[in-house]
Amino acid sequence: MNRTGMMVLSMLLTALLCYGQDSTSAPSQPTPVAIGHGAFPVRVIKTLDSSKLKEGDAVEVETAGSFKLPDGTLVPKGSKLTGQVTVAKARSKGDSDSQLTITFNKLNIANGKQLSIKGMVQAVFPPPDEADPGVAGGQAISHAAGLGAPPADSKTGVSTESSSMSQPSMDSKAVGVQGMHGLDLKDGVLTSNGKNVKLGNGVRMIVHVDIFG
Repeated sequence: MNRTGMMVLSMLLTALLCYGQDSTSAPSQPTPVAIGHGAFPVRVIKTLDSSKLKEGDAVEVETAGSFKLPDGTLVPKGSKLTGQVTVAKARSKGDSDSQLTITFNKLNIANGKQLSIKGMVQAVFPPPDEADPGVAGGQAISHAAGLGAPPADSKTGVSTESSSMSQPSMDSKAVGVQGMHGLDLKDGVLTSNGKNVKLGNGVRMIVHVDIFG
């Protein structure tokens, strides 16, 4: 066999070997598909303070009302929503504000069922004067297909104490900060002109989530 023939044969063998390796490689993981999305109320059960938290810290809140998932599963009040801190910054010299960003990734239903989600804070409300009766009870998450507080203390951050003034009612369509001074929310990022962003025990939030199957 001449030299040219040997080169052609070598190239063919190399191509076949590469094809065999590609065909036996592990299949790529499918991209998660959202099976539903919506918004529901949660309650802070442990103070969140941007001056004491850091990126990656675990966060847990609980649902403030009951609601149903697209498949009819009831999520009782008190179910846990877990996530992590993605940004935590206290205001220091030269900074215009302090920041806190939280993302949620798991919904743990009281019966032990766990769902993967992608969630962000949509709205923030002060703690209620009385026990929250679960304002959003009965507000179902839709299918994907159709689917006044006192002023902030500049030294300690945003005040989250309840006041004698009438509290703003929670609405799953609400956005931004309601009834709290010195705190802003945009695209899931909480900012304060105080030294830190501080959400005390009982502060309520509306969380927008995508649920994955």
